[in-house]
Parts: sequence; C-alpha cells; structure tokens
Amino acid sequence: MRIALIQNHPLFGEVENNINRLLTLIESVDADLYILPELCFTGYQFVSREEVARLAVPPDGAVIGWFRQIAKERNVSIAFGYPELSPEGSYNAAMVVTPDGRDLRYRKTHLFYREKEFFLPGDSGFGVIEWNGLRIGLAVCFDWYFPESFRTLALKGADIIAHCSNLVMPYCQQADLTRALENRVYIATANRVGTEDRGGEALTFTGGSVLVSPRGEYLLTLPKEEEVVMVAEIDIALAREKKINRYNDIIADRRPEFYNG
Repeated sequence: MRIALIQNHPLFGEVENNINRLLTLIESVDADLYILPELCFTGYQFVSREEVARLAVPPDGAVIGWFRQIAKERNVSIAFGYPELSPEGSYNAAMVVTPDGRDLRYRKTHLFYREKEFFLPGDSGFGVIEWNGLRIGLAVCFDWYFPESFRTLALKGADIIAHCSNLVMPYCQQADLTRALENRVYIATANRVGTEDRGGEALTFTGGSVLVSPRGEYLLTLPKEEEVVMVAEIDIALAREKKINRYNDIIADRRPEFYNG
C-alpha cells in the first residue's frame, strides 16, 4: 500500500485556487492513499466566526465533491482537513473519501488556541474506515497532544492514523515516534508550510510532515519549508502485529482497571 503525504501552502480564502493546487500535487505521484493537511484549502488563521461560516463547506457539497471525483477517477482514497458547515455552527473537521463513494467524517476533538473562538468542539468521536484492506483512522493536529486520541484509534483497529495538521509547535513530529511505538500503528502527519499574518498575529507552520512505522522508523520526512508531496510503501501486516516478543502484546497486556485518575 502506497501512502502519499502532501504539504501545501494555501493562500487564505482562495478556496478554488488552493484546491486546484492540491489536485495538481495529487496527480503528480502515484499512491493509494493521499493525506493532506488540516484546513487544507482555506488557510488557518480565521479572525471571526462569520469568516469561518463564509468559507466553511457542507460535507456533501460541491467543494468536497471535487475530492470525491478525483478519488473515483484515480481509484484512490484521500484524507483531508476542512471547515465543516453545519446547522449549529462550524467545525474544524477532516474526512477520508474512498473511490467507491464512502467516507469517514471526523470533527476535531481537541481545539487549539484561538480555534476555540471560532469552531465548535468536535462531537463525532474517533472513527476508522477500511478500504482495500487498510484500516484508516482520522485525527486533526492538536489531537496528538492527548495520547488517548491515537490510543482510541488503535483500539478501534486503525492500521494508519491520517493526522491532518497545521502545526506551529515543533514537538509533534518527534512525538509521533512514541505514539507509533506505543500503539504499533503507522502515523502519517501531513502538515502545512508557510506563514499567515492575520488579526495582528503571525503564525509560521513547521512543515516537516512525517510517516512513522509501528517500529518507530521514519519512512518519510518532508522538508520544513517547501510545498511538496512524497510517497512510501507500508506493510499493513506490521500494524496488525501487536506482540513485541512472545510474552508481551501491547493491547492484550493493557490493564485498564488500573488506569484511573
């Protein structure tokens, strides 16, 4: 199974141009699953709820339809982050679309910094979708800071966690090694690059997207400042093997009756 990580530099609010650039990046390489950053076609630094509502899109609308169409045409799956418009407000969301018309939708559980001013807290919970024998789980950016996020996805059977991100702190790419080892899953953090300066504050995104194996191997490490796409092959069976020796299984050895506090 070939996994592509895409890191882009969206221009804030230029939805159609940003999507066209993403589709060009997708078409530049052959892979089975493409993983894109958080809020990948809008930009990140919103300044009001009204601005979020103007750029947010419904999950069954025309904008998401562009991703569905290319997934079908290329017989691939695509994971991406986007602002979801709903009757009750807007969510920082992510979705996996498959070529057979199915999808997995996720609303970000752990909002970061000023996201709390503009987005509703996610209420979907963590989920997994299976396509071509690969079980894909979704997480968004700051979810990584809470070990329960990736552990929940591992317990639900995820082989790979598609982690759509707009990281501004420098820690996640290193922490992914621990998260991959402790859950014996692939972690694919697709991060954006560039700087946004809106609302009197500049944010610089750290790039450096990574794909880490269940053995803690960095299969992909993307540059910190370039818009780029890279591909690596993964072995699904490696994520299904939870034993680290003949005595220890990291799932079977759990003792949740003592995990309280």
